[in-house]
Amino acid sequence: MKDFLDGVAGPSSITDRHFVRHVERAVAELGGSIAWHSGHWIGEISRGGARGLIIGYSFPLNNVASAKAADDKVATTVLLLAAKVACVEHRLVRPGWTGSPSVNWDRELPVVVKPNVESGGRGVRLATATSELDTAIKELSGRYRALAWSPFLAVEDEYRTVFLDGELLLAFRKIRADPAEWRHNLHLGATPEVCADPSTVDRLRQVGGDAMAALGLRFATVDVVVVDGELLVMEVNSGVSLERFSRHSREYSALAGDVYARAVAASVN
Repeated sequence: MKDFLDGVAGPSSITDRHFVRHVERAVAELGGSIAWHSGHWIGEISRGGARGLIIGYSFPLNNVASAKAADDKVATTVLLLAAKVACVEHRLVRPGWTGSPSVNWDRELPVVVKPNVESGGRGVRLATATSELDTAIKELSGRYRALAWSPFLAVEDEYRTVFLDGELLLAFRKIRADPAEWRHNLHLGATPEVCADPSTVDRLRQVGGDAMAALGLRFATVDVVVVDGELLVMEVNSGVSLERFSRHSREYSALAGDVYARAVAASVN
């Protein structure tokens, strides 16, 4: 199973103990039970006559088509643009596929290349020259069926928001610790800071809520970046991972626990 899961974000019994503990506590508080399978990859929740499955970080709340669209970066772009939601545009790259659109890379560089589906922030490459682009595409195309590329933007800030049934449950800023690191991923050293400024929270609620509605999602995270003062949706994830956020402090772990408790309750009710 490990080879299948490489590059796919999901909990394990060792690294994601916070997630497992949060879910177990939430299920117990509701008077239910949970059975874990495949090293905590699959969680089987039972409560009364209700039963729900957690796969990785995905809860039984989103319909399959919406979840697949959210995890597909190009599909997300298409749907967000159709709904007039401001976003970072991702376009498809499939080397060797006759239907892959031709691109004038000299005009587009620098660009960011990444796996089109999921990835958990892994396999993200910055290409500033055609040689770097060729290397990135060659490396990634051997591991992923389809790639996505987007323009490299001067991102001022990046936020992660978590929504459930139209309600913004959590919003935090990702602060880069290393000036040389252009990515805002927590697993690359960025630190989380819960967003408390009311005006910023309102703006995040609006753009994130619009993205959730456009994709038809109930429970998901929406990553939002600030470019030239404008808020743009970067990515949407139907699997809600707050593991590294939880590790930051007891306070943040409690906040993540509250999010998962709401998700568990919605799953069995």
